[in-house]
Amino acid sequence: MPGVSAIIRKYLRCDRQAIILEVQTKPLILVVDDQATIIRIMSSILQPMYDVCVATNGKKALEVARTRQPDLILLDNMMPEMTGVETCMALKEIPATKNIPVVFVTSMDDKHNEQMGFKAGAVDYMNKPPSAELVHARVSVHLRNQRQRVFLEQIARGEITDPVLIQQSARYLLDND
Repeated sequence: MPGVSAIIRKYLRCDRQAIILEVQTKPLILVVDDQATIIRIMSSILQPMYDVCVATNGKKALEVARTRQPDLILLDNMMPEMTGVETCMALKEIPATKNIPVVFVTSMDDKHNEQMGFKAGAVDYMNKPPSAELVHARVSVHLRNQRQRVFLEQIARGEITDPVLIQQSARYLLDND
């Protein structure tokens, strides 16, 4: 399940009731770009706050996403063999990767390509070269949204039913970015 690599369940005792706290560890970000320079730049921006894995094409990105289950994917659009839009569409069709948020990071800044990215399933779009501040802000927002989505899915599946636990976990998710 996407987001699980960034969450550790920690069990504590409180009033004889086990309480699960969601504790954030370093989320895993997959950077996909066919240019080594961009991969180095993005990796240096993201580390040490995040763990980073990389892929240099769409096919490799699909393989890495399936095996490593990153919490977020930063994806270039213009790549040989398989475009970012094609990669994103393929990710959204694989059950194990369909809920991983994808953010396009591309030099293509026209509205048509931006719309194509969103139609393919992306959650955001950044123009190259993005500033470190913009990358951190957007990654933080999408990781927070992902943690909250995973929590709601756990409630919907009936994995968490105790109202006190739900309230405490919700408060934790709201208070801790």
